[in-house]
This record gives sequence, structure tokens and C-alpha cells, in this order.
Amino acid sequence: MQIEKIDLKNGAILVADVHYKKGDKKFLEFLESLNQNPPSQLFLLGDIFHLLLPFEFLVEYNKEAIELINSIAKKTEVFYTYGNHDFWLDGIFENVVISEAFLDKEKSIFLTHGDLSEKDFSYQIYLKIIRNKSFVRMLNILSFNFINNWLFKKILKKSVKCNKIENFKTTIFKKIADISYNMIIEGHYHQNVFYKFGNKKYYGLCAYFCKKCYYTYKDYKLNEIDGRQNT
Repeated sequence: MQIEKIDLKNGAILVADVHYKKGDKKFLEFLESLNQNPPSQLFLLGDIFHLLLPFEFLVEYNKEAIELINSIAKKTEVFYTYGNHDFWLDGIFENVVISEAFLDKEKSIFLTHGDLSEKDFSYQIYLKIIRNKSFVRMLNILSFNFINNWLFKKILKKSVKCNKIENFKTTIFKKIADISYNMIIEGHYHQNVFYKFGNKKYYGLCAYFCKKCYYTYKDYKLNEIDGRQNT
């Protein structure tokens, strides 16, 4: 896993699982508010877009949100973790630090989307296929974008689940058993939970798509903000 070292600052804003689709005015308004009043840092923890890969159709489809993120990155630090809906983004964003995970070593805080540490073997095989850069490039060449664009349109119509996962705490306890950091922050599951396992703090972020929620960081704690109230 690619891990970039960072210094997580008080006032940082964290958001995950937006699953942005063209025309999502609420998220565009959220980005515009950050563009006008930049936070100390912005962390985009994966699946910010319902689908974003380095293909012309998808870049154009997501153009408004991409441009706002690039504008914010000119004014403050922006960090972006790949999700399972958005990856290989290096050529799309400017001045944005992109990685599979981020680590504040001094504070022992680990931030990622959450899918890369999945224990399910079949899911890991799936990830290796879809995140293979050569495979993505080959699809682009062979299909002349026609097949891809048809497939992308189908995927963009898929719904996003916001339901609770049964026995999630037990699942997470097993998942992070071999992770040594004191605080683990991830999205992916859309669960909006906080657990303590001994000295470890686990934040499973809410999905912005489900509740329009995001977080601010201060002194080793996350504070949830209900974006629905900021209308």
C-alpha cells in the first residue's frame, strides 16, 4: 500500500463517500464554500466521485467538481485517497497529494478509504484487476472509448447503499487487529461509527452521499458536521 506521510492539522476537513454525480448541487455548493473559505487542510477519503477514472468521458462528466477541487488546492493543502470508485487520478488533479493512504507518524493517525485493507480474498483479486493501470489503458485503446462510455453510463446509474452492516464492530475489530496506529480513519462502509479497542480509536466515517455529513479534526478528535443544516 502506498502511504504518504503528513502532518494532520487542527481545522482539517475530512469527507468520504460523496459518490458525486453530475448535477449534485449540494456537493458543488459545499466545495464552493471551501473554495471561498479554505480550511487548514482538506482530506478527500475516497469514492468522492461515483465513478472517476482517467477517461475523457468521465473527466468531462465530473468537470465541475474537479475544477472546484483544483481551485481549492491552490489555496490550501488537499489530500486525496483512492477509493474503489475513483483511482488513477494523478493526471486529473493539480496540486493535490494523491495516495492510497496517509499517515501522521507523530500522532499515530492513519487515514485511508478502507477497501485496500479488506480481508476478503475475492475482493482483493477484484481490486488488483480494476486498479491495474495497464489494464485500464488497454481498455481505453481497444474500445475507442465506445464500450467504456456505455459501461460508464450503466455504472453511473447504480444506486448507493446507506444501510447498517450487521456485526460491523466485530468485523472491524478483526480487520484492524494487525494495524498498530492509535487512530484509524476510513470511509468505504458508510457506517458513521466510533469504536475504541484498547488504545486504538476507530472512526468509520459517514457517507456524505447518505447524510451530507463531513468532519473537522481537532486535538485527536473528529467532530461530525451535518451539512444538511447548512442550506
